[in-house]
Amino acid sequence: MNALNNELPLDAFAPVTAGSAQALAQSMDESGVGVLQAIVPDSVLAKLRGIVAKLIDQNGTRYFGCSDAEWIANTGLRPLMKDAGLHALLRQLYVQKMGTLPPSEQIMPVMRVLTGTQGLRHSNNFHYDSYVVSILLPVLIPNGPDEPPGNLTMYPNLRDTRRSVIVNIIEKALMETLLKGIWRLPWVQKRLAAKVVTLTPGNLYFFWGTRSLHANQASSPSSVRCTVLLHFGDPHANSVLKGISRRLHSMKLQRMARD
Repeated sequence: MNALNNELPLDAFAPVTAGSAQALAQSMDESGVGVLQAIVPDSVLAKLRGIVAKLIDQNGTRYFGCSDAEWIANTGLRPLMKDAGLHALLRQLYVQKMGTLPPSEQIMPVMRVLTGTQGLRHSNNFHYDSYVVSILLPVLIPNGPDEPPGNLTMYPNLRDTRRSVIVNIIEKALMETLLKGIWRLPWVQKRLAAKVVTLTPGNLYFFWGTRSLHANQASSPSSVRCTVLLHFGDPHANSVLKGISRRLHSMKLQRMARD
């Protein structure tokens, strides 16, 4: 890849450039996932793991989902979030898939921590993202002997991105709620060629979030699994109906936390 712009310190992130867009998009189209290797350095991963350990010490072994604007401030990820090369790359991917500029340049970061029995309830919950491009950054992946790592499983590009927000909401409700148990069945995964992606901390895994039905496999309740998701380009961001979809998703997470 070409050299990274000079905005990042030399000891920060490996090169990410807009010139990678074509190869990434082709890989995402053909196999479901495009990978940029060794992008996030060990120093940043260590800082994120320290935050996770503190959360568990303070609140116990359970599921954590951090999606507000404040959580990323002290993680070391801010330079990547602001990197002009990454934004150019995401913009090109969005334009290539949608044929228009994204409604916003904002990257939405979400950290997910799965541990304990509550963490199991957040596994194998297949869903579509609301964003055209999704990036998965593995931070902490279980790797002990006979320890299930909680790999990413997806049905790559199972649908097109829905330009109608109403169609999108109905389809998501059907696939993620009424049919949610079907996607976990081994014979369905074999018949529909579900892809299992082994995750390496520090890599960035790109996929079409609105098109690929995906979930994480279960890991042991005694393990800790942490990933950061970077979402870009919500084609329905300006729709008044989008607020309804967000509230329904929030209610779903609250129910899972109570069960």
